[in-house]
Amino acid sequence: MVNDTTKTTSSELPRVSMFLFVFEQQDYIEEAIAGALAQDYGNLQIVISDDASTDNSAAVIERATRDYHGQHDIKVNVNPTNLGIGEHFKHIMNNLIDGELVVAAAGDDISSPNRVSRIVETWLENQQPDVIAHDLREFDQYGNNVDSDRTIQYQWQQNPLDVQPLQRLTNYLQDPFPLPFLGAALAYTRDLYQRFDAPVWAPDYEDHLMYFRALLGGSIHYFREPLVRYRRHTANFTNRDKKVSTAIKRVSLGTTPLTIPMVSFGQYRMHQLVCQQFEDYLKAIKLELVCLDVDHFFKLWQNLNRRHEQLLSSFAGWRGKLVLLTSDVQHYFNYLPWRWRYGVRHRAGSISYLSPIRIIIFGASAAGQRALMQLPEQFKVVAFADNNTKLHGQKVLGIPVIAPTQVGTEVYTFDTILVASIYYFPIKQQLAEQLHIPISKIARASQALISEPSSAHTFRRNSKLVTIALAVIIGVTIATISAF
Repeated sequence: MVNDTTKTTSSELPRVSMFLFVFEQQDYIEEAIAGALAQDYGNLQIVISDDASTDNSAAVIERATRDYHGQHDIKVNVNPTNLGIGEHFKHIMNNLIDGELVVAAAGDDISSPNRVSRIVETWLENQQPDVIAHDLREFDQYGNNVDSDRTIQYQWQQNPLDVQPLQRLTNYLQDPFPLPFLGAALAYTRDLYQRFDAPVWAPDYEDHLMYFRALLGGSIHYFREPLVRYRRHTANFTNRDKKVSTAIKRVSLGTTPLTIPMVSFGQYRMHQLVCQQFEDYLKAIKLELVCLDVDHFFKLWQNLNRRHEQLLSSFAGWRGKLVLLTSDVQHYFNYLPWRWRYGVRHRAGSISYLSPIRIIIFGASAAGQRALMQLPEQFKVVAFADNNTKLHGQKVLGIPVIAPTQVGTEVYTFDTILVASIYYFPIKQQLAEQLHIPISKIARASQALISEPSSAHTFRRNSKLVTIALAVIIGVTIATISAF
């Protein structure tokens, strides 16, 4: 049921939507609504959305908004079934808000009356960044102020604006993710959300989602004013699963079913987040918002692959172990023809439920071949490109070698070109000036990716010995069976 009370405004200020997430917060939602209704900003839509609470939250919302006759436009939504935080956020952003700037609020926190006006004022003064954040202060379920971990973080953390944008992304991709701004003290543009489309995975961490998107292709501003009182209590989102220790939830990972105890469900939630970030990273590359950085990709991929394997091995029973074993076997045989030269690689298989990144490796020599062997199979290498005409039409490591003029043709479309050569700059000039490839589509393979490791000869020798030993064992076994 949606109750929409429409009001008109003649304000020339930017249109802002402030939404309140509500779920099982009957004891706190009235104060949160009072804080929203008390905002001194003129052109404001307030969306109060309850995610099918089983307590009296919906009734409290109705009572708190029934007699409101102030200047703000109020929209009340009650979901007929519970969506969960991620899908609820997606529903609000897709269907309920109408502002160009969105201010987030939770049903158990209290916003200062000047919160929206200060956000907008600072937003306009700083070229309208995609994400704008401010400080917060914590208090407990009894209303007492506390200086817990979040307050201390905001007081002592380095201002992220003092760090270069590329370094912010590097810092964020460390594990665990060091999110500098909590969702309760965050605002973002609707354009940033729409630029990347609605999240396919709908992770339950909308603050991580929007901050990561801003790191990829947006701008960020942070000002040190505590405009929200952030409530800490036993029913906080991070504590809910721990209260129902015997409950389980059934989900899937691709086509593999998972049965996860609710006390461990946070692992799946974090996996959803990393999956969405992977998709957003690829989207940013395709939109030319970022140029592929192999180091960043590897950090994101390794985190994703680790969580993928943990979920399969812990919560998918024999099916999960079979999927992992099959992946190992496929990986072994995919690279079997080149094991004599490159040795045994660590497994870096593809994850079928995520989009691949289509790349062309420029350089089919030893450096390009080493790059191919080190990249996870989520990199779909469609071709090698090379200036050596003798290689054109041939295959190297099973990949066709094409002339540079074929790059970007119908058969050889790509998301990015990875230059695996010490002649990176002349090749970049050739691609940009002669073939008119956007510079944002040209990435450089790191030296670590294309260099032969010092232990490679020993590695290959050991690989050969293992392969020979296996061949001998198989031969002896076959001979023994034949003898019988």
